[in-house]
Amino acid sequence: MRAAAWIAPEQLALVERDDPVAGAGQAVVAVSACGVCGSDLHSFRHGLAVKPGNVLGHEFCGRVLAAPGVDGLAAGDRVAVRPLMPCGECDRCRAGELQLCEGAHQSDIGYGSAGAFADRVLVPRAVVGETVFVLPPAVDDSGGALAEPLAVALHAVRLARVQPGDVVLVLGGGMIGLAVTALLRLGGAGTVVVAEPSQLRRQRALALGADQTVDPTEADVTKLMRSLTGPGAYGLGARVDVVFECAGSAAALATALKSIRTGGTLVLSGIFGAEVGVRLDRVVEKELRVQGAVAYRDEFADVIGYLADGRLRASDFVSHTFALEQIADAFAVQMDAGRAVKVQVRPVQVRPRI
Repeated sequence: MRAAAWIAPEQLALVERDDPVAGAGQAVVAVSACGVCGSDLHSFRHGLAVKPGNVLGHEFCGRVLAAPGVDGLAAGDRVAVRPLMPCGECDRCRAGELQLCEGAHQSDIGYGSAGAFADRVLVPRAVVGETVFVLPPAVDDSGGALAEPLAVALHAVRLARVQPGDVVLVLGGGMIGLAVTALLRLGGAGTVVVAEPSQLRRQRALALGADQTVDPTEADVTKLMRSLTGPGAYGLGARVDVVFECAGSAAALATALKSIRTGGTLVLSGIFGAEVGVRLDRVVEKELRVQGAVAYRDEFADVIGYLADGRLRASDFVSHTFALEQIADAFAVQMDAGRAVKVQVRPVQVRPRI
């Protein structure tokens, strides 16, 4: 089969690999679509958590080719796959907190094991309703491959505990920030503002339900929020109820701490990739609830339901589709925030949607 192997920073190569073979309790999936994630870009550019020859790709769906001994799964089933493979044995897994699995993660698809920028992929631990989710006919391949990032966003929104009428600031309008925006609107948040440099992504945020957007490179985000909420404590900053930091940016984090009200909630879902200098005094003085949000717990089934009933639409997020042979072009386009929202790769030959 064909697979796109990481060779060196900013270099991928299409190579031939042996077809994966499923053992008992595993599955082999023919990949239908696989999205290019922000973590894929970190690996592509800098070699983050990847070695030469590794195959990236973890936002995917496909059709089951074999699943020996897996209850509820048969050849031909269309599935979305949870790429982070919980060990099922650690304290966190036993408590149902699969996103906090303390296992070795050597089976995580796209990092511990071969990823889905390939014709076929092995699911090392196939459990229906936990790591493999059968897709209803109403969810197409584009939607199936979005289940993973949408689950990330839904997990962050649930952890935030946003109340009806809350003023919410979303910092970063990439895939996660846009999905957070859409889910906030579905959940009844009050005013939602998205700060994002890309005009394309700001426009998409408005289409997904944001009340207002702002380019943080051209305007003072805290000043804008102050105009909407009034000044914060001691006449400083603003009074935003909940802030989502989805950019992984030191500047965005500083904006969050200035804009949030006393007793507010700050959700960190972006990956910074480096140490970030912040004034933690702001956290103490404002008695903030700082909530990390990693991956997903049990959100896959819910976002698949949202896609099936039309509350979420793949077309609102997927901006480009490339064939596997065009993997280099796919990564180049995904790195251009002014041009792309979500890029997906399909192993079958397709005409690029650009």
